[in-house]
Amino acid sequence: MKPLLILKTYAWLVNTIRNHGPISYKDILELWNNDRLSEGNNMVRQTFIHYKNDLEEFFNISIGCDRQYRYYIKNGAELQKDTVENWMMSSLSVNSTLLKNKRVYKRIVMESIPSSGRFLKDIVEAMSKNLVIEMVYQRYDNSIERDHRLEPYFVKLYHQRWYLLGRKADGALLTFALDRIKSLTVTKEYFKMDEKINASDYFEDCYGVMKDESKPAERIVLRAYGTEANYLRDLKLHHSQREIASGDEYSDFELFLRPSMDFRGKIMERGSRLEVLEPLHLAKEIWDANLASVKLYEKRKDLSEV
Repeated sequence: MKPLLILKTYAWLVNTIRNHGPISYKDILELWNNDRLSEGNNMVRQTFIHYKNDLEEFFNISIGCDRQYRYYIKNGAELQKDTVENWMMSSLSVNSTLLKNKRVYKRIVMESIPSSGRFLKDIVEAMSKNLVIEMVYQRYDNSIERDHRLEPYFVKLYHQRWYLLGRKADGALLTFALDRIKSLTVTKEYFKMDEKINASDYFEDCYGVMKDESKPAERIVLRAYGTEANYLRDLKLHHSQREIASGDEYSDFELFLRPSMDFRGKIMERGSRLEVLEPLHLAKEIWDANLASVKLYEKRKDLSEV
C-alpha cells in the first residue's frame, strides 16, 4: 500500500473507532469494505493490529480492547491537546474527506497561511539535527533588517501564522514570525539543546505565542454575557479554564495564565460580550485600550450623520 494511502487509513481507523466505538473487528471490517478508501482491499486482522500499533508509536493514540473484544480509544482526552501528532491526524482526516469529495471543492472555503512555509522545512530540519541557523529578519514596527544567529528550539502555528522560538547566544528565547524572515541559512554548527526546556512546559501558562516574562502567571476571572458563555465552553481560551459561576445572563470563567498582549487582544476582540472581573490591573488595561479605540472615532464628524 502506498505511504499516503496508509496515512489516510490511519485517519480512517481513528475516526471510525472514535465515532462508533466500542466496536468489534467484524464491524470495523464491514465499514472498511463499504468505504471507497479500501479500494477493494481487505483489512486482515494482522494488518489491523499492525495499524493499531503504528498509531500508538507515531501518533500517541492508544487503541484498547474490552472483554467483549470491542475496540475503543483509550486516551481519548489526548486527542484534544495541541500536539503535533493531533495536528497531523486532524490534517490527514480532513485531507481524506476532501479527496473523497472532490466535486464539492469549490464549495469549501479555507483560511490561508502566509508563504512562511518556504522557511519551515529548513527550520524543522535544523531542529531535528540541532544545527544553528542564521537569518535576516524585519519586524513590522521597524524598517531595519537585522541579522540573527539562533538555536532553533520550537515552532508553533498560531492564528494562521508560523512562529519560531529561537535561543540566542546569551540564553534568551525570542519569538519570530516566519513570514517576516527575509533569508535563512542552516549552518553546520551543532548546538546542545537545554533538556530542561520543552515546548509544552514553556507555553504552559501562555496564551498565543508571546511569553512576557515581566508578567507572572496569575488568576484571571472573565464574565461572559449571553451566548458568549457557550463559545467559551466549546472553545476554551486556555487549558486552565474552568467555569466557576453562572447567572441568568452570564457565566464566570477562571483561568491561570500570563496576561500577555495576545491575551489582551483576544479579550478586546470579544467586545462587550466579555468582561475582566479580576485582576483589577488587567481590567484597567482593557478599559484604557477601549477608551483609546473610542477616541479614534470621536474625531469622525461623519459618524454623527449615519
